[in-house]
Amino acid sequence: MTEPSGETPPEAAAPAADAEGATSASPGTPDSPDSPDSPDTPDGAVDEGTAGEGADEAADGGETAGAADGDGDGKKTELSEAQAELAAQRELRARIEQRKAERATPVDAGGKLSGTAADLLAAVRAVESGAKPVTTLRPEVPAPARPAPAAAPETTVRPPAPAAPAVTEETTSAVRQVLARGGAPEALAGQVAAVLGEGAARALDDDPWQLLAVPGVRPEQADGFARALLGAACGPGDERRAVALTAWLLEQAALKGHTALEIGTVRDGLARLSVPEPGKAVESAISEAAVLVFQEEDEDEGDADEDAEGAEGTETADAAGAPEERPERPVLLGLERYALAEESLADGLARLIRTVEAADWEGSELARAAGGHGLVLHTGGEAARGEPAALAGAARE
Repeated sequence: MTEPSGETPPEAAAPAADAEGATSASPGTPDSPDSPDSPDTPDGAVDEGTAGEGADEAADGGETAGAADGDGDGKKTELSEAQAELAAQRELRARIEQRKAERATPVDAGGKLSGTAADLLAAVRAVESGAKPVTTLRPEVPAPARPAPAAAPETTVRPPAPAAPAVTEETTSAVRQVLARGGAPEALAGQVAAVLGEGAARALDDDPWQLLAVPGVRPEQADGFARALLGAACGPGDERRAVALTAWLLEQAALKGHTALEIGTVRDGLARLSVPEPGKAVESAISEAAVLVFQEEDEDEGDADEDAEGAEGTETADAAGAPEERPERPVLLGLERYALAEESLADGLARLIRTVEAADWEGSELARAAGGHGLVLHTGGEAARGEPAALAGAARE
């Protein structure tokens, strides 16, 4: 039997060195890179030292490896595990090198910015470096269009009232001459011309009491003006004076808020102004259309007529006797312009009432009472205290 020589074949020495290197570099040893207690050493130094030691040990134990040919299967398994460990160590070293390279690279501040923020950062860096910043014009994004406003509800537009015609200088001059003849202030010429119109001079000459249509003129002033123009032809009972005074009384009442007066009140006022026959004066004013007559219609007249027609031919009609006398409706007098204004206002209110539907009132009895009356007396026990508090809280909400 030939004794093997002391030299180990190269084929047997290499696997042994790999196995020893894998064993020395396994996790948990001080030389392993994964160990948290391992000192910082240059890359590759540990591996080279370990590999050298493994080679020496493999050379010294060559005889043992040559004598273990019968355990070939076990050696192959150990070699495959050692190779896997070496591959894992190589991958780990590659990761460590990559991390070191990333740490050595300077961090690019603002690299992820875009748009306006990136432009501002570039301008700041240019100013810090002393270079002229590059201005880039970006197209402005148009603002979103505002939604069109909702169409306003259609409203009835009435034409404006016709403006009074402008008074010419000739009319004012003619009125001034008439006022001078009657001893009235010539400063009233413009007002008289504006009130009476183009024919103001002739109208004032024919009826001096029309001067009462000018605001601020008193009846005694108009009487003096008329005496200066007409002389002995005028008197307290002049029909023109009665008509003018009737209109003046209604005008003064309208200024106080009474657009219509009872006919008896107007007669009393004319009597205080020394009108001889107040009743006849009122009739003259009505016939001249200087004032309008108003009288409320009796709503029960139609019902009474129907009842009378149904009772004809019956014995109860004879037994009923004469109908009861009803109080007479007052007769009112007013000026035309105020009457038209009130009629227009009444029509507008009537249309407004017809267009709005009355909402059903829902709530407790106390709420309904408080909504319909200014002062409510609420009685009761403990409920009388709690209900007003609840009502006040609901009103605040």
